[in-house]
Amino acid sequence: MKKKGFVVMVLAMVALFVSLGFAGSSPAAEKKEVIKLKIGSGHPTATDWIRFLSDFYCKEVVKRVNERTNYRLELSEHWAGSVAKLGEELEAIEMGLLDMGGLIIAFEPTKMFLQNWGYYIPFLPGDPRVMGRINNRLYKEFPALKNEYKKYNQVYLGSGGVGDYGLIAKFPVRSTADVKGRKIAAAGPNLPWISGVGAVPVQSNLPEAYTSLQTGVYEAWVMFATGIMGFKLYEPCKYFTDTNFGATPGLSAITINAKVWDKLPKEVKAILQEVADEYSVKEYEYLAEMHKKAMKVIQDAGTNIYQLPLEEKTKWAKTLVNQPKKFAKEADAKGWPGTALMKAAIKFAEEEGHIFARKWMEE
Repeated sequence: MKKKGFVVMVLAMVALFVSLGFAGSSPAAEKKEVIKLKIGSGHPTATDWIRFLSDFYCKEVVKRVNERTNYRLELSEHWAGSVAKLGEELEAIEMGLLDMGGLIIAFEPTKMFLQNWGYYIPFLPGDPRVMGRINNRLYKEFPALKNEYKKYNQVYLGSGGVGDYGLIAKFPVRSTADVKGRKIAAAGPNLPWISGVGAVPVQSNLPEAYTSLQTGVYEAWVMFATGIMGFKLYEPCKYFTDTNFGATPGLSAITINAKVWDKLPKEVKAILQEVADEYSVKEYEYLAEMHKKAMKVIQDAGTNIYQLPLEEKTKWAKTLVNQPKKFAKEADAKGWPGTALMKAAIKFAEEEGHIFARKWMEE
């Protein structure tokens, strides 16, 4: 009887451990099929768009797939050019070196011409939340934006933007006259913002900015506050002019290789898209918060901050080539709805209460 009682007690303890989860994985967990995907970008997590992509998008899709489906997602992250260098993301995803990516649109001005629409309207709204709403509306109303990715074997899931562009410089900028003859860097599609006022434009990227400013390769950067903070550009430069060039949307896009996408289970696809939709709203909210933080860091570092007045912005805008019209004509010639897209973007911005420095599409 004693032996029987001991056996009963042991069986009861085993049952208790199993119920508490100490007896190993459940049969259901063991049967989950593993899906492995690689996501990456040329930019590091020091940039807002990649940091938020990693912290929010990557973590959420893994969590939701693992909790809500019969699959287990393993999403490996490859940032800072570990698989694809800056400007190589489009090809890396197209060829399958990466399954997914944080595609940096600004470094694809030709292949992703239509996606770069925001860089062709100087002095857009400076609130990234406003620009996020405008960008999302445009993607819904103009299918051509998503369709452009199909040429490169990719499916568009969502996109994020950047904060309000200003000018960090080694010299004070109070008017257009102050930049004439000065070497100023920008990412690429926004170079016309400065070349039109007589500056010497230099195409560059954030990872090399600090050293280039230190060594005099150029004297200023067209950059948003968080980029200045993240790469400490306020150290070689002591002047920041709040030009309000605008919080350009769509700087980065979340895309996935089309062949990889087609093979994924529908419930996994649904979650990847669901979180991307949320990212396309939350990332802009995050940018607005980070802009305030960054401006305080820049100010506390002893940077001289100057707010360019509206009248000076108007003078600046009138010296530039009419980029929105130029963009619209080029896009129309390629069979895209360039004119309609630009007019809609301007209309949506004005509906948000924005006053443009110039009547771009009416001149």
